[in-house]
Amino acid sequence: MLKRAEWMPESAADKGPLRRYIVVVASCVLGVLALVAAFMIAFDATALPDHFSQIERAGDRNWYRDFGGQHIPQIQDQDIFYSNIGSSVAAAKAADVVFLGPSFVSYAIDRQTLQVSDRLDRLKLYNMAFVGIRGGEFSRRVIARWNIRAPLWVINVDDQFAHFFSRDLNVTLGPQKVPLAAATRDRLRGYLTVIGRNLRWRIEDVVSAAHTGHFSDSGLYRSVSTGDMALDVNPSYVASNNKPMLSARDQACDTTAEIIAYARTFLKEIGGRVVFMLVPHSQSCVRQAEQLARALDVELIAPPFDGLTTVDGGGHLDRRGAEKFTSYLAAELVKTRAFKEAFPSGASGSGDRRSDQARTAQ
Repeated sequence: MLKRAEWMPESAADKGPLRRYIVVVASCVLGVLALVAAFMIAFDATALPDHFSQIERAGDRNWYRDFGGQHIPQIQDQDIFYSNIGSSVAAAKAADVVFLGPSFVSYAIDRQTLQVSDRLDRLKLYNMAFVGIRGGEFSRRVIARWNIRAPLWVINVDDQFAHFFSRDLNVTLGPQKVPLAAATRDRLRGYLTVIGRNLRWRIEDVVSAAHTGHFSDSGLYRSVSTGDMALDVNPSYVASNNKPMLSARDQACDTTAEIIAYARTFLKEIGGRVVFMLVPHSQSCVRQAEQLARALDVELIAPPFDGLTTVDGGGHLDRRGAEKFTSYLAAELVKTRAFKEAFPSGASGSGDRRSDQARTAQ
């Protein structure tokens, strides 16, 4: 393995004293913050946020502002997960079933429907989808970095812009596509980035309130304990007159040997059992998902478009569409071979996890 001095560019080496100074200052700041946190714990542990500088939703520490910015929209959870800030990663690690995919999954999984679904109501279900990230490489790195080992993974095998099973490491928001910067930061820098982003959002809120005369809570919030997005603040999501979801793509679309090879490696790395799903949207392709599932001998759940409604004309499901999709998914999921192998004693959750880990150890 090369030593640091052997691979460090000269320009980086020249910045050594400055970098050490920044690290010392940052360490002092974090030390002060740790003392403040200890003081808060001593007097009222319930007053602590999930992570320092967190913008809570209506004073609830289980929710943090995830998507915000009055001028430049940014997403917080990329650093939250990659740098393991707060309790989100711990919640994902404790889950029995983890959902993976892009924002389609955030909009498609309805928590209330899951909670009343037979056999799923006794399990811990975590939605680890990432808004704006189409490829699964970021998810793979988070899983590997923090050793997340779910008994059952439910993966949305979509291929719009980039297939989930690809090494794509970009964030796509509308027409803009930029490199995923969170994956380049070490943990300290990730922590400082989260603090800075929250402080900037707070300042923007204050400035906006000064201009308008009243405070308006902006942005979208994400749950620490479940990974869900609080989408009910979007009037279009809860509207009752949204358009039906229709397919607008030629279904003569095929998977590739490269995607299959990457997927095989991905599944081997994450362990556990796996079920594929495909959330319907106007550009989704069932054919490539079916080919991928057959090649890997993984069960696929691909609900029909019938009765599904969309929040934005064909991209994401609305609440009614999510309830219908989740109902279909839940009913089919418990029938799969993967589910029955992951929870052989009837979806008792943690007990099955212990027995599954014992079998893995053998």
